[in-house]
Amino acid sequence: MMIFKKVYIIMAMLLITIILLIVVVYHKVVYLTTYNELFPTDETITINLSEIPQIPWDTSRALAHVIETFTASVNGSLISIEENFNENEIPQNTLLDKYTCDYNYCFATLKKNIFFHNNREVTAYDVEFSLIRQLILKNKNKFIASILDDIVGIDDLKSKKIKLKKINSIYYPTGLVKGIEVVDKYNINFKLKRTNNLFFNRISIGRLPIVPIEEFDPFYNNWLKHPIGFGKYKIESYDLNSYEFVLKKFNEQENIPRYIKFIFSNKNEGDIKILLGNLTRGNSKTDRRIVFPSIYTNGGFFFNHKTLLGANAKFREAISLALDRELIASKAHFKEIVPENQMIPIFSSIRKFRANIPIEKRNIKRAKLLLNEVPHYLWKNRVFHVHTYWANIENINSLPYIQEIISQLRDVGIYTVFYDTDINYNKFKYNDTNVLLWSGFSFPSIDPNKNFAYFRKNSFLSNESPPDNIYEKLYKEAVENSTVNSEYTKRLSEYFVDKKYFVVVLNQRMSFAYNSERIASLGEQHNGYMFYVWKLKLK
Repeated sequence: MMIFKKVYIIMAMLLITIILLIVVVYHKVVYLTTYNELFPTDETITINLSEIPQIPWDTSRALAHVIETFTASVNGSLISIEENFNENEIPQNTLLDKYTCDYNYCFATLKKNIFFHNNREVTAYDVEFSLIRQLILKNKNKFIASILDDIVGIDDLKSKKIKLKKINSIYYPTGLVKGIEVVDKYNINFKLKRTNNLFFNRISIGRLPIVPIEEFDPFYNNWLKHPIGFGKYKIESYDLNSYEFVLKKFNEQENIPRYIKFIFSNKNEGDIKILLGNLTRGNSKTDRRIVFPSIYTNGGFFFNHKTLLGANAKFREAISLALDRELIASKAHFKEIVPENQMIPIFSSIRKFRANIPIEKRNIKRAKLLLNEVPHYLWKNRVFHVHTYWANIENINSLPYIQEIISQLRDVGIYTVFYDTDINYNKFKYNDTNVLLWSGFSFPSIDPNKNFAYFRKNSFLSNESPPDNIYEKLYKEAVENSTVNSEYTKRLSEYFVDKKYFVVVLNQRMSFAYNSERIASLGEQHNGYMFYVWKLKLK
């Protein structure tokens, strides 16, 4: 009797399991059928942006190519960020009609009849709010503060006791910064601490999207629903569990792909797959690989100057001399890596600002001599934990050029363990005891001095650079003269290399694969850090 009872229980459990499986499969089929009806395959281009799941509008954490691609598509841009625009191409959506700088003053006039996706016209008050929004949050965004540092009074902006002014039925936090003046609906002026004729190039980046204030919560931190801009695409749907984001073209009359779907997956899926050195995707017979000629990002070692080792100039120089940059670059899968030791890349439109110095050669003997002059208890027989903020790859230790770096450092007695990217760890934290961090800077702007700004006193990278009055002086001179004389930025660049505040090892070009059976044309993609998705064409 007990045997029959057990058999009955087992059969009942199997029946319940089968029923549950049928229900799950049914709902999955219904979901996929409905999904395919909503976003037909023949009207949708799927782009696999990264192996690392992330929210593409997260201006603090999203990787550079992710935030730049998303912002240009949905939010639009202040000015065109295309370096070589062809008149026959579809232009990106831009806001400014005219803009100019004269000594310490910059002036901008907005185009009329530019509308957000909520059908409200974009005004100069929206530009003002969008620039200061991340600085009046409870947790001030120091990265954005470094970008906007040129503006007079930006340092004095506080998040408390903000007064609002009613403008056309909308309440704005306006007039809070001495150096920002909204003249009227279509005009806005800026007063700068120093001359910077590239000011508008610097602030027209993905991490500073132009946004409508009424679509945010009362603290301006979170969207009420989802991001809204004036770009060619609006958000149609998204799933934060699966990290899938579907965009739909805003103007049905434009001859651009109707739907763009962004996914984040380590699987071999998507019509376009951003690879950035990875061999696990883009291997099907229909995939074709391409490497952008322009530089996406540099890569190298940051040092924690709040530690004794990070502050030691001989240790930093030893790390640099231990590395054979040519050999490291040769290990890349798709020849997407180029040897480098300067902040400004040689393959870029701003290469004329590079210092006139050669790329540093490996010198093991000199590296060991320098290390021997550093107190041994600080580094000898120690394993250095190297956190990384490195685009796209889940398993950084699978990259041959990273393996080569680890091996070369071991040759001089520096033992390291590299950790996979954590998008919440993009710089050294307060009271951080780690000495080394692997990361880099992208180049979404033609301003040659932009990335140097992050190493200034009280800037975004507070642990990564010491107070240095000479650096401050060189930076100021470089900014004030960049449009008339490149020599000042060359001096800054040479000083930066000499001090080894950031040991640049390589430049990385974006590599990707596209499905040749689905994609008819990639269009003219003029840069190495984002996709102009509206230029893509389906077969």
